[in-house]
Amino acid sequence: MSYLKKVEIRKLFGEWDINWTLDPKVNILIGKNGSGKTTLLRLIKNILKSKQALFFASSDIESIKIELADNHSIYARKDSKAIVEPNPPIKPLHQTIEERPLTRVYRIESNLFPQDNETRFSNVINLCYINTFEMPLETLQVSENHKRYDEVQTELDIVLADLITDWKSYLLKLKILAEQVTVFFDDKIRAISSKESADKNDLQELKNLLNDKTDKMEEINDYKDRFVKQINALFSDSKKRIDFDQNNAIIFKNDTGKCLSVYELSAGEKQMLIILLTVLICDNQPSLILIDEPENSLHLAWQHKLIDMIQSFNDNCQLIIVTHAAGVFSKGWQDKITKMAEITTG
Repeated sequence: MSYLKKVEIRKLFGEWDINWTLDPKVNILIGKNGSGKTTLLRLIKNILKSKQALFFASSDIESIKIELADNHSIYARKDSKAIVEPNPPIKPLHQTIEERPLTRVYRIESNLFPQDNETRFSNVINLCYINTFEMPLETLQVSENHKRYDEVQTELDIVLADLITDWKSYLLKLKILAEQVTVFFDDKIRAISSKESADKNDLQELKNLLNDKTDKMEEINDYKDRFVKQINALFSDSKKRIDFDQNNAIIFKNDTGKCLSVYELSAGEKQMLIILLTVLICDNQPSLILIDEPENSLHLAWQHKLIDMIQSFNDNCQLIIVTHAAGVFSKGWQDKITKMAEITTG
């Protein structure tokens, strides 16, 4: 996956032009309320989730262009039909009230898939959008699937419910990899062990195989084990430790042994679990991670550690954060901070 190199938007809200050159690893965008930083993040998310032919947006812009580092680009211009409802309508899993205006239609030009207008950009750009706002379900459009779970009460709970499913799939993938490694090495070990006589070379090879098998198994589980260790360290003050139920779903236990579901965590704990679990499940693959105001509900110490923790689980990601509180990310990342006013004209 190529990283985002530049984003250009013409006539955001009908008046502002945006020109933003991005860092390949870490980008922190700050701005006042109403400056358009969250809208900018959502526009990037929505166009990258779209097909090559059309792009639907709830925000009014004239055009948007995204340049990638490999000389590919995506350009969308407002359709002459102006504001229409898409057919069929887009029905996101959950949608806040402010995201519900009539949808504007944009035509896309791109050299990513010259012969295929039906391919989604997300096929080649591993995109993770993390929204950390906590909202009650009565303000959201929620699928019947999530309504079946009594514990799912907020927007963060919806995100967690889906992530727990993804977590189980992630564990299954690790299990399959571990089984493949076991078969590969055990066959070789068995072949040497079955010899009627073994010389020094055979014994050394057997030793090497056993060590290599151990190393490979540790490598497969490294990021998962690192995730568990990090969550336990973060939640130690509230005396919670991560555990798993019989279906491999994440649960927590407190110092008395009481089991807690992820939905019983505090808002800040849910938020941190969502961020780190989302990054972990990317499996250290090249990824674009967009995070909207991660400082919400997070303890100050967690805010200071956030970028380092994300990179410890995926050092192949490009991170784009929008925030009100750039000061909490300034330690070691001052040169990655961009002010919205610096990239806005008009």
